[in-house]
Amino acid sequence: MKYLVVDDEPIARRRVRRLISEYEAFECVGEAANSQQAIELAEHNQPDLVVLDISMPGMDGIELGRHLRTAHPDVKLIYVTAYPEHALKAYQVYASGYLVKPIDQQQLAELLTHIFPNDLAKLQFQVGHDIRWVNVADIIVAQTDDRYTHIYFGKGDALIDIPLKKLLADYPTHFVQVHRNTIVKKESIVKLESVAGTHKVVLEGVDEPVIVSRRAYSSLKSLY
Repeated sequence: MKYLVVDDEPIARRRVRRLISEYEAFECVGEAANSQQAIELAEHNQPDLVVLDISMPGMDGIELGRHLRTAHPDVKLIYVTAYPEHALKAYQVYASGYLVKPIDQQQLAELLTHIFPNDLAKLQFQVGHDIRWVNVADIIVAQTDDRYTHIYFGKGDALIDIPLKKLLADYPTHFVQVHRNTIVKKESIVKLESVAGTHKVVLEGVDEPVIVSRRAYSSLKSLY
C-alpha cells in the first residue's frame, strides 16, 4: 500500500516514515512540506493513505484533507498533530484516525490494523513448542472440522482454533464462503468450474480446485 507524509517539519516526516517502515505492506511514495506539494504527489502517485499534519503554512491540513477526499474518495487520512483540540475538525473530513505528537508506536499499530485489517492483521498458530504468526492477507483457504480450522497459505499450512464464522465476520473483504466448511481468499479466485453437477473454484497458488456448494456457486457465478 502506498502512503504520503505531509508535514512542514522534516523531523516529524522522518519519524512517521521510521514508524511505518516496520510494516512491509507499506511503501512511502513521497513527502510533502506543504499542501500544494501534497496535492501534486497525490495526483501522481494515487496513495492509499496520507499521514498529514494540521498546522501548516498556507492551506492547512483540514482544507487539504477536504481536497484529497474530493479528488481521491478512497484515500485514508490519518492526522498527526500537537493540538488535540483539532480532533473534531479532523473527523469532520472523514479522517480514519487522529494521533497526537509524539506518535506512540502502539497507538499507530492499532490504528493501522483497524484501517487495513486484511493487510496487517496476523493470526497465531503453534508448531511444536514454537509460536508463529501468519498474515491474514496470505491465507488462501480455511477449512474446518469438528475441532479446528485448517488454514493454507503460500508457505505452508497450520491448525488454529478460530471458527470459520469468526474469520468471515472479522475479515469480510478478504474471505468468501464457498462451502459450509470452507472459506477462500476472494482475490485468489481465478474461475469457477462445473462438471457433471460438481462445482469447484480454481484458486491461484492452490494446486487442486476447491469444492463449492450449490448455494455458493449460484452467488459466485455472477461475480466470476
